[in-house]
Amino acid sequence: MKKINKYRLQKLLIILALGGVYYIFMKLTGLGIPCPVRLISGGRLLCPGCGISRMCMNLGSLSIYEAFHCNPVVFSLIPLWSICTALWLFNRDEKFLKAAEIFSVIVLILFGIFRNFL
Repeated sequence: MKKINKYRLQKLLIILALGGVYYIFMKLTGLGIPCPVRLISGGRLLCPGCGISRMCMNLGSLSIYEAFHCNPVVFSLIPLWSICTALWLFNRDEKFLKAAEIFSVIVLILFGIFRNFL
């Protein structure tokens, strides 16, 4: 059985802590990170990540239905990314991680096209 990669665990915990700080900041102020694509396009275009902050806020409040509607594709990819994170922490199955990465990028690109042009 492989042991957990402590360096990777440390990186993950830092990312989770920063996410927690951002969550608390948004809860207290209502301010979030604006989407650069929406800013540049004058609000006409949405990037594949638009709605992630609202999705996370809804997940934090256990409002699953609302979270899904903020960004359905990223919400649907969370289980895959959770599995990938666990595999990454244990230095396992690099081929699966690469395939999941390519799959995620393709799905997000298609979602970005779909949500803006179809």
